[in-house]
Amino acid sequence: MYRCSVMYKLPIGILFMLTSFISLAQEQTTSLSNKQQRKLRPKYMQVGMGFNRGAVQDFATSPITYKGLLFNYSLARLNMDSKKEVKAGVRFNHGKYGYSREEGIPVATNASAYLLFLNYYSLYRINRWSNDKWNIKLGGAFDVVGDLRINSAFMNAAVGFEVFNTLALSGKATRVFRRDHAVDKKLWFIKYQLKPTVRTLSYRFNVPVVNGYYRNGYAYVREGSLTAGYQYKLFSGVRLNSELAYTHQMQNGNMWRASYFWDAYTTGGDHNRFEMANHIFEFSILFHLNKTVQP
Repeated sequence: MYRCSVMYKLPIGILFMLTSFISLAQEQTTSLSNKQQRKLRPKYMQVGMGFNRGAVQDFATSPITYKGLLFNYSLARLNMDSKKEVKAGVRFNHGKYGYSREEGIPVATNASAYLLFLNYYSLYRINRWSNDKWNIKLGGAFDVVGDLRINSAFMNAAVGFEVFNTLALSGKATRVFRRDHAVDKKLWFIKYQLKPTVRTLSYRFNVPVVNGYYRNGYAYVREGSLTAGYQYKLFSGVRLNSELAYTHQMQNGNMWRASYFWDAYTTGGDHNRFEMANHIFEFSILFHLNKTVQP
């Protein structure tokens, strides 16, 4: 009973810290109302494509780690300026995980994989930690990921399905590189001009506050298999993820972005532990949806 009470108090304490940080971010007042600020805040539609180098291990069916290359597609709505950033997006991956061994008895098997990510985060600038070159934001994030795997070699356990949901404390550090005026350059006898632009290098990291998952409750043992059906467990498992991104603003107000996403999670436990890691490399275009340009 004591352990359970601690588990409930810990998320509440972290959420209280999150509320304090957000209040710090809003120390400085502005003459604009919240409605006016929302209207003026630049809005973008982000469309991305890339690849996911993934790995999965499901002890309920096999201790083998399967690895593979998946295709990645993403779509997101982003409202962003130097003071606040809100993003809601969806990501879909599909491809195959495989395993092969040549020594001993040769083995080669693969599984079709489908992953769906739903994510949302809201970040606020921390004024006392930010300046013209650095922008530090803190806030919260909510992520849901579902994966479906089909491996006919497992026969009655050919289909594997899991859903993870995570409420997290999110922080983002952004280094701003700004060129306000055109600069004339010369390389040997070739003259060229660098136009005004804004570039950013950012890193965002999520620390889990509340994590839950839904998956099968069976585990194979020497005498056969034990089946308990699908179960949902709250305050269980661990999930961490981060994003490293380079963003370049174009002259028309649109932006292009090169990103690396890392996402890893585990259910914990022994006999039916599940672990998955995703390394997603993505190139995306952020289409500017309004006329106000405030990078």
